[in-house]
Amino acid sequence: MNYIIKYCLITLILFFAACQSEEILGPEDTYEEFTVVQAEIIAGKYFPSVRFTKTLPLGIPYDINKAELKNVTAYLVKNEVQVIPLIYTSEGLYKPLYDFYVGEGETFELYAESNKKFIYGKTVIPYEPQINTVGYNGANYSLTAEVKARLNEVYGALWIVAGNEPGVADDFYSVSTPATTTYSIVGVRTSSLPEQYRSPFYSNSRYIQVYSFDKSFRNYFYSRTSGSEINDPFIQGGGAIEWNMQGDKVIGMFVGIARGEIIQVNQ
Repeated sequence: MNYIIKYCLITLILFFAACQSEEILGPEDTYEEFTVVQAEIIAGKYFPSVRFTKTLPLGIPYDINKAELKNVTAYLVKNEVQVIPLIYTSEGLYKPLYDFYVGEGETFELYAESNKKFIYGKTVIPYEPQINTVGYNGANYSLTAEVKARLNEVYGALWIVAGNEPGVADDFYSVSTPATTTYSIVGVRTSSLPEQYRSPFYSNSRYIQVYSFDKSFRNYFYSRTSGSEINDPFIQGGGAIEWNMQGDKVIGMFVGIARGEIIQVNQ
């Protein structure tokens, strides 16, 4: 599932009312526009479109036709040498001039300009996670995995249940710290399985999928959540979200991801 877009698409920017001569200012007086950049770049897949939108004033329902930016000049730099223009298609999406696959270990930089505003982002595509072992923790009903880590990568995991009543975790429970040495062993776990999936009936129907991320994802994850069970990611975890985009009033994520194999976990 598309986690970055899920949390970026309807980005919540909090506007605080100020008092001036005992008069409370309305949303139209306190509104500050931000440019939002969204792209999940997945190893082994075609390079996706990059979405450019803007935040809307508080109280206005989200409408992509109002939020999209149509006049962005943008291009990619692949591995510091190859320049690839991005072309507007629809709904704020800018597609590469030609299709190409994303390789593990590749570097992508995003350069863009919108209304004289400079925008920059950079990411390194992680490698598919190498799993040593998987297991089931009966104390907290989570699935676990040991990952052979690479430098500058972080890892998270989702549970998946197959069968007549399948299910998938809504989000990651935690994201590991970046490894300091190559091929060190990192432990990851999923969120707790819902009660209906804890019975022995599902013992052979539980699976785990580990994801690798560019290390910038960790700061984003923990600034938007508390790092524990996630109920409402827009409310949990105070403070400003740590995006990996650069530019004046620019927010969003331009991040590399690699998906691991879906592995059965026998209790």
